[in-house]
Amino acid sequence: MLNIIINADDLGGFRSCNDGVFQLMSRGKISSGTLMANGPHFSDAARRSKQFPQYSFGVHLNLSQFAPLTSNEIFEKHHLVDRHGQLRFRKFILPTPQLIRAIQREWYAQVAKVVDHGIAVSHFDAHQHVHTRLWMFSVLKFLTKKFNVKKIRSKFGIYKFSHSGHIFRRLLRQWRGYPHQFAQKYLLNLKTPDHFANIHDGIDFLSSHTVARPLTIELMCHPGVPHFEADLPLLLSDYECKIRSPYRLISYNEL
Repeated sequence: MLNIIINADDLGGFRSCNDGVFQLMSRGKISSGTLMANGPHFSDAARRSKQFPQYSFGVHLNLSQFAPLTSNEIFEKHHLVDRHGQLRFRKFILPTPQLIRAIQREWYAQVAKVVDHGIAVSHFDAHQHVHTRLWMFSVLKFLTKKFNVKKIRSKFGIYKFSHSGHIFRRLLRQWRGYPHQFAQKYLLNLKTPDHFANIHDGIDFLSSHTVARPLTIELMCHPGVPHFEADLPLLLSDYECKIRSPYRLISYNEL
């Protein structure tokens, strides 16, 4: 049978996201969420998450938005914060040893904050998938060992959920995934879902294809987050009826 994890990102970043995520959890529409520890509404998200022990909660490692938890001049040197002290992840940066250590300190602080609020961390993923850069793997190895977290998101898989973009760009994106998956599974010894897609591409694919193999697919969503206004209405709809294959909704705890 097909296993589906529907994970809501950015929990704690926006009050509207908190409201949307917990509304969906109360209706059994999603199965997991990842907390943004440096988000302005993290405390509210952490408190309300205690009402849903049947779901998994991971850490949404963040280098892209809001103020960092640590104060570090290295971020300023590499222009990873703006003039207001807010994080802004640059697409092209030089991963110096000093910067990698600074990121390690920041992400350690983010995970520790979630743990200190009494939340059992089920898995890691990252804002804008920054954890998928291969030079980040030393940081991930440190975090998984320190916090005994054995599961992580992989944004790659053999299914082509989306046909957007030029064919060569899609092929490049696919081939980039193989070293990433190898490193996650065999170097870090972490468990990941077999495939990954955003909620819209995933539901479109599963409504038009039958999946016979016993696989686990993660569908990412951002209910209540600005620029993702279509996610919440889709998840509140009867999307379950569109999925052609027999499946069960699981959390990261069951992976």
